[in-house]
Amino acid sequence: MEQFFLGLQTDIKEAVRREMEKIRKEMGKERIYGAALVTDSDCVTLFLAVNTEEALAKRDKADQAPKRLAMLREYWPEELVGRVADGSVSLSRFVPDEWAYSDGTDSGLNQVSQQLYDQEEALLDADDEIHEKFQEQFLETVTLAFEALRNEGVFEPETVCFISMSDDSQASEIEDASARRLNTAEQYGQFKAWAEIFNG
Repeated sequence: MEQFFLGLQTDIKEAVRREMEKIRKEMGKERIYGAALVTDSDCVTLFLAVNTEEALAKRDKADQAPKRLAMLREYWPEELVGRVADGSVSLSRFVPDEWAYSDGTDSGLNQVSQQLYDQEEALLDADDEIHEKFQEQFLETVTLAFEALRNEGVFEPETVCFISMSDDSQASEIEDASARRLNTAEQYGQFKAWAEIFNG
């Protein structure tokens, strides 16, 4: 299993390097502020999400439209909706599913996802403890890949990096732990302050 994760780490780094080259061409002179590697609760998929200040500003403006604010009032307290309306809070600053840029359908991360799926199939009859260990090793592998990519300069120092898990109760815990590890104390403080608005 250790060999599998060592190879996976290399594959993740290579795939992200290639995807970041494509994304930079696509976004032109926009300024990246956030990057996330996103998996699912079974840890069989992995994709890269990136957002820029310019793309976020467009999204925030759309969130300030009267119809959108009326819809938000069905889910969020009036105080928070008011902060969205006045621009002091961004709903999607650290929500990778809402971000403007992602790896494509022909991404190397699709091949990584296939490897993860195949490995999970091989462990289908294994007990919960083995599945938990697989998940822990996978998240550590993704974090190590992210750290290496940051050290190489694939992500600028000002980019807030973290790992996310879509549609899972563990998501906020995984995001928090990875954001703490992958960023400066100041960046982590910004991330945590934003997360606390929504996660309590």
